[in-house]
Amino acid sequence: MTPPEPGPIPGVQQPPNITPPLKTQGGYVFPVYGPSSFTDTFGAGRGDVSGGWHHGDDIFAPIGAPVLAVASGTVFSVGWNAVGGNRLWLRDGQGNEFYFAHLSAYTPLAVNGNQVNAGDVLGFVGNTGDAQGTPYHLHFEIHPLELLGMGYDGAVDPTTYLTAWKHLQDVSFAGGTAWAPFRHTSQAPKPGAILISASDISVADGLDPGSLQRVMSSTATEGSPLPLSSSQPTGTPAAGQPTAAGRSR
Repeated sequence: MTPPEPGPIPGVQQPPNITPPLKTQGGYVFPVYGPSSFTDTFGAGRGDVSGGWHHGDDIFAPIGAPVLAVASGTVFSVGWNAVGGNRLWLRDGQGNEFYFAHLSAYTPLAVNGNQVNAGDVLGFVGNTGDAQGTPYHLHFEIHPLELLGMGYDGAVDPTTYLTAWKHLQDVSFAGGTAWAPFRHTSQAPKPGAILISASDISVADGLDPGSLQRVMSSTATEGSPLPLSSSQPTGTPAAGQPTAAGRSR
């Protein structure tokens, strides 16, 4: 029996010859090459992912559309999982991390530890993982350096960045604010809402477990103080408790 001809490893394809994409002044590139569309679905309910909410945006494009490195940096965590399908991570020179999921295939550049340049083709749009049966798209997330300590929930809404990169503009990663729903919900929070979990407050900030419930259920007016613990007098807050100037570290 004649052995099969040598060929590419399944799941790996050679990148096409494309015109190098234009970069922002800061060196960032929109992650999908060619026609695509996206809307802001960050924070929408997702029952099959950590926390039950959508940590990124979906960029819809034809199957096989090139997926680009959004910045120069290091590729890591290349491989398969049940949710992301063919997925990979990229860390830029500042330490910010970017997640790409549902790829139909990789290119030879998608190797753990490989150094790539902004605009390099890392893979191709698909619908692998839990996206099977949905329109072909790239699931894309941004995890700024200063939020990496939050783990997977240290994601920020990528919509502003994607829109800016489309127009060759830069957006700072400094001061990014993560969002995690207090309860599993399919409703995104109102603009400007700051939602945090009860466990994060009681453990990290020294508040008693009932304080969050009182704050969430009270009707605040401009300039009014937050309700204090029932065990704390209405004078000076105890050491480690929040003041009007902000929360303790």
